[in-house]
This record gives sequence, C-alpha cells and structure tokens, in this order.
Amino acid sequence: MRRRPTTRFALALVAIALAAALWTVVPVGAEQTSKAGVFVHFSGSFSPKRVPRHRLAPISLTLEGGAHGEGGAPPPRLRQIEIAFGGRGGLETTGLPLCSRAQLRFATQRQALARCRSALVGRGEITAEVPFNQGKPFKARAGVIVFNGRSHGRPAAWVHAYAPQPPVSFVLPFYFSQPSGGTYGVAMRSPVGGALGRWPLLRSFKITLGRRYRAHGRVHSYLSAHCPLARRFTHLSVPFARATFEFSPRPTISQPIRRVCTVRPERGARKRSQIDSFAPRAKRETLP
Repeated sequence: MRRRPTTRFALALVAIALAAALWTVVPVGAEQTSKAGVFVHFSGSFSPKRVPRHRLAPISLTLEGGAHGEGGAPPPRLRQIEIAFGGRGGLETTGLPLCSRAQLRFATQRQALARCRSALVGRGEITAEVPFNQGKPFKARAGVIVFNGRSHGRPAAWVHAYAPQPPVSFVLPFYFSQPSGGTYGVAMRSPVGGALGRWPLLRSFKITLGRRYRAHGRVHSYLSAHCPLARRFTHLSVPFARATFEFSPRPTISQPIRRVCTVRPERGARKRSQIDSFAPRAKRETLP
C-alpha cells in the first residue's frame, strides 16, 4: 500500500453503499442473521415516509449493514455484496451527468467532488479493517460519496471512500441490474473482494442515495417509488430490501427486511382497486 493520498484501498457502494460501528454492535432496528459463525445485519429506510398509491414520487433511500464473527472476531473476507430494493421504474439516470471511475482513483474527497460534483447521487460512511499489524489491525472510518456512472453501457454507481488519517482512498463499483422474480425491481452488486484486493476488510457501511436534478427542461429524481396497495389499504408491511453477503470461502448469507408502505392521499387521483406495476411518466432506465 502506498502511503499518501494516492493510497489504494479501492472502494466498496450502492448498493449501494452505511452506519459506522459494527464490530459487535448492531444498529437499533437492524435485522440480524447468522450462518457458520458469521453474523450479518442489515437495515434501511426511505424518505418521505408516505408516497402516492398510483404514481412515482421522488425518494431518498438509506441502507446500512455489516458483518462480524463470533465474539466480535473478524468474519471471512467479503467477496461480493448485492442489495436489492424498490420496484420497476424506480431508478432514473436520463440526463444525469456521468463520472468515470478513473476520475476517482487515488482522489481525496475534495478532489473527487471537484471532478464529479455534477454526478453526485449519495453520501455516507464505511468502516474497514486494515491489517497493518496482524495482532492489532487498524480500524478506519471513511467518509463516502457516491457518483452516477456507467459500465459497458449499463448504469453503475461509484462509491468513493476517503479517510484523511492515515490517508486512504478507494473506489467500490456497484453495477445495477433487474433481479429475477418480482419482489424487487433494482439490484446493485459490488465485487468487493476484487475491488479492494487482499486488504482492507470491509466491516460496515451506511449510505443514503437520492437526488433531484433538471434535464431536458424537466425535474427528474434518481430514485422514485409509490405504494401500490389495494384500495382497501392505506398502509401495509411489505418487502423493502434484501442484502446478500458472499464471503470467501463461505458462507453466503441473505437478509431481507420489511417496512411499512404508507399511502399519501392524492387530490383527484384516479381510483383503482389494485396496481401491481410501475407506470412511470418519464422514460426510465431499463435494467439488464
């Protein structure tokens, strides 16, 4: 590792992307599960709390999670993380400026913002363990900023992390797709192990995604949602998100979470008994 602001850490997202301090402490409200002596936790929320029944409305999304071994010991190396959330049509990048991954390599947070501020879509923090000393590994908390990107013609998010003491900078790529099945509409996957290399070890994250922007004479939202409940319901607990942690050599652990979907009344809204798919008004990203 090169000791300077150019120090390579290579980063971790999206989903990306989340509440610091996970060593053995699980954030209030987080769901936790374990397998083969590895414990993971995952939590999330969105704002505003109430959204329309029939039409998409802008939202911001906060996701946080992490992992540890028994008694607070380090878990196996995290190979990949995937976070699935939302419904079809919930991601829009039409007209949103792009940032290239190369622009963020070895950059401080100030440099990253100077180069790519127009593509900013999120902020947060991560906790990582750097094994400078095997007997007493260094635990670093890094501020995170997330930028809109593209990879091989597909939507992506670059999660840039930077810690000033000691100077550490890395970029974690998250690639968007549409998961199979109908529960979630958006999935963000990051090859954490390949991006970070042999070290550091990702321990926890907390990231908030969301942005309104103007393009082609209209206001757009990076993330949107609605509450497609049957007419007789105004609120209901529904599947909200799912995090899948793949450790090397094992195990793979999935943690789904549920949240309450609450309908925001709309004046003059067309009444329908049920809606089971998004009907976006603007052209939205088609995920592979």
